Amino acid sequence: MKKKNNHMTGNYITAIFVFICAVAASLGVFLVEVQRSIDQNSQVTMANNVSRQSDHILSILDIHYGFLNGIADKMGKSEDLLSDENMDMLVSICDNTDFERTALIEADGTSHYDNGAVKNVAERLYFKEAIRGKETLSDPLESSVDQETRVILSVPVYQNGKVVAVLGGSYNVTALSRMLFDDIFDGAGYSLIVTMEGEIIAYDGEPAYHKITYGDNFFEFYDSKTLLGVNELQDVKADFAVGRDGLIKMRNGTDTSSDQYLSYTRLGMNDWMICYVIPVSAAQKSFDFIKRDESVFMGVFCVLVLVLIFYIIYRNRKQNEALLKSAQTDGLTGIYNKRSTEERINEIRDENPAEKGTFVILDVDKFKEVNDRYGHMAGDKVLSEFGRILKAHFREEDVVGRIGGDEFVVYIRRTENREIADIRIRELISKVRQFHFPELKGGNVTISVGVCFAPEHGTCYMDLYKNADIALYETKQAGRDGYRMYQKE
Repeated sequence: MKKKNNHMTGNYITAIFVFICAVAASLGVFLVEVQRSIDQNSQVTMANNVSRQSDHILSILDIHYGFLNGIADKMGKSEDLLSDENMDMLVSICDNTDFERTALIEADGTSHYDNGAVKNVAERLYFKEAIRGKETLSDPLESSVDQETRVILSVPVYQNGKVVAVLGGSYNVTALSRMLFDDIFDGAGYSLIVTMEGEIIAYDGEPAYHKITYGDNFFEFYDSKTLLGVNELQDVKADFAVGRDGLIKMRNGTDTSSDQYLSYTRLGMNDWMICYVIPVSAAQKSFDFIKRDESVFMGVFCVLVLVLIFYIIYRNRKQNEALLKSAQTDGLTGIYNKRSTEERINEIRDENPAEKGTFVILDVDKFKEVNDRYGHMAGDKVLSEFGRILKAHFREEDVVGRIGGDEFVVYIRRTENREIADIRIRELISKVRQFHFPELKGGNVTISVGVCFAPEHGTCYMDLYKNADIALYETKQAGRDGYRMYQKE
């Protein structure tokens, strides 16, 4: 017990040492992180957020295209494109998706809307491209009611391999922009979607941060700003022209409190760019050096503490595994004990009911005479050595156990060929017969064996045991030192 306590104490000392190292390492990282540039970090965060949101918009539109294509496929299977079922689907799309309007457009451009309206859109570019078999996205359309921007997503409707109509849905780009950026920097700043020429397609955000509106030109609006650093507005125009990402810092005159970041990236739709503008103070709020460094410190610290916890769990698991193995193992022979032998064989049979296996019972012949003549200590050494022979003779996947006294059980897995099992058992009998046991004067023992097969003679341990035991009894009746296989009556 004292040794065990000393061992546990050593483990705890090691754990404490690891903990101290974790604290020291975290402090070192903290001091390094304090030196980082807050400005650089906030700019990187800005650029990454805008890039991610651009990808997010595209993924949302891809989902909507996929949905429209699925509906278009169903509509194309209908003999009558303008059937009640197809018109009901138009209404269902509006009710269950983010599309505000849907329309089924015939090949001549006649558009049938979900609300029952009908008009001709044959001259619209999105229709012309879709009727030629393309997925299309229209130019932005500004609503006269709410001044928000919408686009039309269109997909071709095929019938017998030919495009016979177009399915379209209107989507609120402004609402999409609002949704994407609401949770960035606690809603500070505003978003813009603009064309490469500077035409504003959509904008949203806290009005306190901007006075921009539809009809303004992006480049003209920001021409009055002072760009900080090496960038000029012409550089931004050049980036827009080729769809290149960028970020600038700007100011109103000499007022440093008005400093803003403007990050932009290609949206991937038409020639549009998505921009996000935020006051520098708001962008850097989360990068306050104390909070920033504390979070880094805590992050590293927690990781190292987790390592410590995992180490303790690992050590505890190893101890539990050792205890479990001890509980499953026969102390004298080092193989499975009676309970574990039965459980393991039943487990194999339950998991693989169709697997063919060989169930073997073995007795050391006249073992009582060994104990009576040479003593129990000599008998125990014989059993121990016999257990080692069994373990070495059979495969690791086979089950080898001692179920009591001089009685042993072996379950040989995957024995499709009974001749192989027969050979292995005869080899075992011969090996035991020839093995020299120093504890005995004669130096040798023999064994009697009973054999049956699963699943033919039983599907669980107890059934197999009973039938193998019958075969074992026949072996003993025949003079021992051999084996018999169970035969059904």
